[in-house]
This record gives sequence, C-alpha cells and structure tokens, in this order.
Amino acid sequence: MTEVKTVCPYCGTGCGLVLNVDREANKILDCKPAPGGINDGKACLKGWYGWDFLNDPKILTKRVRQPLIRKGGRDAPFEEASWDEAVRFVADNLNRIKKEYGPDAIMGTGCARSSNENNYLMQKFMRACIGTNNVDHCARL
Repeated sequence: MTEVKTVCPYCGTGCGLVLNVDREANKILDCKPAPGGINDGKACLKGWYGWDFLNDPKILTKRVRQPLIRKGGRDAPFEEASWDEAVRFVADNLNRIKKEYGPDAIMGTGCARSSNENNYLMQKFMRACIGTNNVDHCARL
C-alpha cells in the first residue's frame, strides 16, 4: 500500500487528503485527512467518503482519458484528438465567435470544485484575453 498526498476535489477550500492506494490492483483502499494544512487534519463527509466511486469498474472504463472533438461539425461523432489539436480547436472557435459576435457573446463560469486560484485564472482569462465581464460562479453571493 502506498500513501498518496492529494487535495480534496469537492470544493475550492483545498483540504489535504492522504489516499492509501494499492498500486498493483490500481485501487484506493482508504482516505483520511492530511495532518496540518488548511483543514488541520479534518475533513467533511465528502472528503472522508467521497472517493469510493473511483473504484467502480463502470467509471474506470467510461472515463475520458484524452480530448474528444467533433471534427466534421455539430452532427459529427466525437473523435479522439491530441491535446494540441483540442486546444487549437477551442482557441479557433473562441476567436471566431469573438470576431463574428463580439466578446460579450462569450461567458465563463467558475466551479465550486475548483480552487480559488483556478477560478481567479478563469475570470482573468475572460476579462483580459476574451475582453468580457461575463463571468459567473455557481456559489456567488
């Protein structure tokens, strides 16, 4: 069994977790809060118990492991693509929409499961690169 330090994916707080992993079986066996850190050795129920679905074979076989894009347009089936190709596809389409309809035709939405740093970068990208203030978050006050 190997201990793997990680960050809980359930919210942006950034609580540290320690996973006990059986590398041969490729399974997580246990999870506990990491001592110290922002969560001071504590975790909510999702942090303690929200990992068990990862060992479900249905999840493991259906997991998307590389980018998928519709190369033939809206009605075409998804096809596997390289990361470079997927990033170029997104950039080209954002630039096309911005050129045709203006920057306010594009919106960015943050995520409660992302860290504060990731959400900050998303809104900074939307404002500085896209040129819009159309930024939202599901946990806004």
